Amino acid sequence: MNPKSFKSPDSFVPERWIAGNDEYASDNKQGFQPFSFGPRMCLGKNMAYHEIRLILAKLFYNFDLELCEESRVWNKQKVFLMWDKGPLYCRVRERV
Repeated sequence: MNPKSFKSPDSFVPERWIAGNDEYASDNKQGFQPFSFGPRMCLGKNMAYHEIRLILAKLFYNFDLELCEESRVWNKQKVFLMWDKGPLYCRVRERV
């Protein structure tokens, strides 16, 4: 909300985040921290991580996962700044 970092900071303008938009090219997008940082960061972040761990634990406890043949070479990826990930196909069977 700092006018030094953003043009018209009080306005709702989603177009400012689209790459190539010349009107908001001078915005300091690195200064955008929606959930803050440091000791006052998002309060629900740790709870969300805990829920994700619980969901994954239940998934692995109740189901057998098997990698499908078309995904055997999942680690052959193009790496530039980030991985160019393709689909990862798995077969899921309920445990008995």
